Amino acid sequence: MKNKMKHIATAAALGVVALLASCVSRQVAVEAESRSDSLELVVSAKDSLINAVFADINAISENLALIKSRENLITVAGESEGGRRPVEEIDNDIKAIDRLLRENRAKIESLQRSAAQLRKANLRIDGLEKMIADMNRQLAEKKAEVEQLRESLVRMGDEVKSLTEEVAVRSAEVENLSGEKVELQNQLNTVYYIVGAEKELRDAQIINKQGFIGRTLTVGRNSNFDSFTMADSRLLSEVLVGQKKATLVTSHPEGSYELVTDANKVVEKLIITDPVRFWESSKILIISCK
Repeated sequence: MKNKMKHIATAAALGVVALLASCVSRQVAVEAESRSDSLELVVSAKDSLINAVFADINAISENLALIKSRENLITVAGESEGGRRPVEEIDNDIKAIDRLLRENRAKIESLQRSAAQLRKANLRIDGLEKMIADMNRQLAEKKAEVEQLRESLVRMGDEVKSLTEEVAVRSAEVENLSGEKVELQNQLNTVYYIVGAEKELRDAQIINKQGFIGRTLTVGRNSNFDSFTMADSRLLSEVLVGQKKATLVTSHPEGSYELVTDANKVVEKLIITDPVRFWESSKILIISCK
């Protein structure tokens, strides 16, 4: 009986030990799993931070490439005399560069915060601090270049304004000269003509009779143009007569005109066949009729 009780006690003690061992093992496993989860969270946070760093670096590099492209557009336009771009376009490029610089400034500040967090976590990326310093230097240089571009743009705007004013003045001068030229051409091509009975023309002192035998008609010295018809020699092609006998008192080259008569030998009209020759000797046409 005693031996039996002893075996029972021994078995119970072993069960308790086994139970304790099992509980300890589970607690150790839980603690190990918790430490593993925490470690994974730390690693994940560091990976996310590093990914953010490289994303900022890539964004800054892309912005720098865009800035360079904009600068090249401005430089090429400035060097090419025939390809000068409008001031408004260059101003838009400068504003775009300025916007990209502000974006880079924000990205660099984000990089600096990320670098500080990495240092706190005892994790350093080789060359990151140097890269941030280089980017800050490039940012300062680009900012200075943008200021220079703005100054150049202001000077260019002043030049364009000055040239615009000069062009306006020249255009006004050309317009005035064109008007004077037209007026001069009109004056040079202005002619006067009159068709009338000989007696009426003599009474008005438009023509005179000179000589005793075979007296000829001449242009009167005191005649004015009130009774004449004014015309443009470039447009005047014929003058109506409607008289039986018509004589040209003024001098006009033969072959430059033609007197047209009808079946009753009435002079219907004078046709000017060569206006330049017809008017070269006299800008006045006097036709005396009987």
